[in-house]
Amino acid sequence: MTNMAAIKSVPTVAKSREAGAFTKRIGYTVYRVGVHFSDTSTETAKDKILRLVRTEAESGEGAINQ
Repeated sequence: MTNMAAIKSVPTVAKSREAGAFTKRIGYTVYRVGVHFSDTSTETAKDKILRLVRTEAESGEGAINQ
């Protein structure tokens, strides 16, 4: 059985107000993720995601096939 006092005592991370950064907690690990976008790019975020998904599907090397 899990010790509930230990779970409640895990420190929380202060929320970042920095543009392009966020934190994500998975289990007891907190990840700080920085995001950068090019000022000169002509591709939108939606276009980029669709291109990445399309390229992965065409290559047949997706996570399911590993």
